[in-house]
Amino acid sequence: MSTSLAPASSAIDPSRVDGKPDGERRAARVRRGGLLAAGALAALVAGACGGRVVVDGFEPPPEGSDGAGGSWSSGDTASSASEGSSGIGQGGSIGEGGAPPIPPLVKEEHNNVGFDDAIPVSVQPGTLGFTAVAEIMASSPSFEPIGIESIRGPDGRLLAADYTIPGTMAAFFNQGIGTAAVPQTGADASAPLAPGIYWIKLGNGGAGPLAEPVRLSVWHRQTLDGRFHGGKIDINAFIAGDAISEQYMRRALLEAYEGYVGLGVGSINVHHIGSEWEFVDEEVLPGLLEQTAGAPGRPALNVIAVTAFGGSIAQASGVTPAVPSVAVEHGTHLSGIVVTLYEEPSVDTVILRHELGHLAGLFHTTEFDADFGDPLDDTSQCGDVNSLMERCPDFGNLMFPTGGDFSGTLTPQQKAIVRASALYRGIVEQGGGAAVPLPADTPASGAPIAPPAPGEGARSFAPDRLASTAALPPHAAALLAGHFCGQSAARGADFDELLRAAGGADADRLLAVGRDPGVPAYVRARALTAAGRAATRSFASARVIAELQALAADPRLPRRARLGAVEGVASASRAAARALAARLTADPDSVVERMATRAAAR
Repeated sequence: MSTSLAPASSAIDPSRVDGKPDGERRAARVRRGGLLAAGALAALVAGACGGRVVVDGFEPPPEGSDGAGGSWSSGDTASSASEGSSGIGQGGSIGEGGAPPIPPLVKEEHNNVGFDDAIPVSVQPGTLGFTAVAEIMASSPSFEPIGIESIRGPDGRLLAADYTIPGTMAAFFNQGIGTAAVPQTGADASAPLAPGIYWIKLGNGGAGPLAEPVRLSVWHRQTLDGRFHGGKIDINAFIAGDAISEQYMRRALLEAYEGYVGLGVGSINVHHIGSEWEFVDEEVLPGLLEQTAGAPGRPALNVIAVTAFGGSIAQASGVTPAVPSVAVEHGTHLSGIVVTLYEEPSVDTVILRHELGHLAGLFHTTEFDADFGDPLDDTSQCGDVNSLMERCPDFGNLMFPTGGDFSGTLTPQQKAIVRASALYRGIVEQGGGAAVPLPADTPASGAPIAPPAPGEGARSFAPDRLASTAALPPHAAALLAGHFCGQSAARGADFDELLRAAGGADADRLLAVGRDPGVPAYVRARALTAAGRAATRSFASARVIAELQALAADPRLPRRARLGAVEGVASASRAAARALAARLTADPDSVVERMATRAAAR
């Protein structure tokens, strides 16, 4: 039943991902922190031409009539879809209040853009924000870097410079596509956005010409009065192999996104991709995101569920390729978020919401490197995440690097940034209806599933209980029980190093967590993986490896815990990993068998 909307990349060439820096200070600086970006930045000089087109299901006004936000072309207008179209209505009724009188989302396009001059972008009254997307126009997704070098406001103030926002770890460039948004700072997070001419400059560091032309698309979010009135998030869910059941995937998405910052869930379309995508590292990630090509709807959030992450993003539970990423194009290297879901509703909700925050333009409130954090005025920052952790003043915020206390709190400025994004089908007036999406060309799979009632199936887990049962220090317990974000890994944070620094490097204590049936399976998995890595520094490594092998082979353990033990064995000993893979041949759980075989081959 595995079907992919885009041809699977059967072999991901690491040379396409690993770039060769040109040594220039600025190029090195902009590469820092990019999850996918690699290679030297290059230059292309060409003329720029532009126009505005409308998406989000709005029918453009007749020629010669007045239209808010500029003049409309007929090139990219969504046709109407009936309320009974496939996939519609699973998160509530759509179109209540009637069709919007103006387009909620407007696409302005500039083709053959050069790097020498800034491009003027006119922001009209009533605009909540805009998202700029620079893209290399090639026949297949390009691995050459491209980015938003700077954005200047109508008052002359720099909103982004040198591919970043000072004080953040932003990198507004990537492989074949680069993005930035306004607002992403506290100074611009009030709605509506200041109208006037904004200037956007693209670049790649001036290291040489590109073979393909470059396009700049600017997606304007607007309402009649410049206030937020809600909207619908359409979702394309991709399940790699047997990573998660379709039923749970639907429930988790509804639980996470219904009501998120005042938005509702529109359609959920589920697609299945091959088991070769179940395990993802930083080299495979671009090819995985390409699998979203052909997905229905714009704007639409692509959520890819995998079994596990490895490489530099090992122990992560969610990865978003850039801040922001895109929901208005599919099949690019920024087209969605990638998660592993634990079937712990309270935890999975935080993972999904945290990663969607990144896609919409939110940074971590504080990074593990405390010199960096978000540029907002109403979020707290922590002086030292590593030593304070659960005592940090921003620990209760959704965008704390570990997801914090799982309360999911967002500040008004954080909400304003998400609401200003090109993520959803908008409502432009009080009591109005959301624009209809572009017609789906892939039917929704299965019947609609109602979201769980509040608290149904949810199980909170207090890190202090973990600390007491396994004698782990509180900071180590908080790390094991928290959300480890791929953005942190991309910025140089290593989960195992963080765990060791927090006092969680004792293999026997970690094994105790892994054996405890009262601990959530994902926490057990992380502890068992960490135990394997700790075993390499232990005099009792042979005993620890043997116990990990036994746990990995025990069919009574939850799959997630068994997979953690498999990774622990592979981390400790290649020979032991090969022996374990042979032992698990024809295991009743095919996912465990496949992951053991993969781990032994690494």
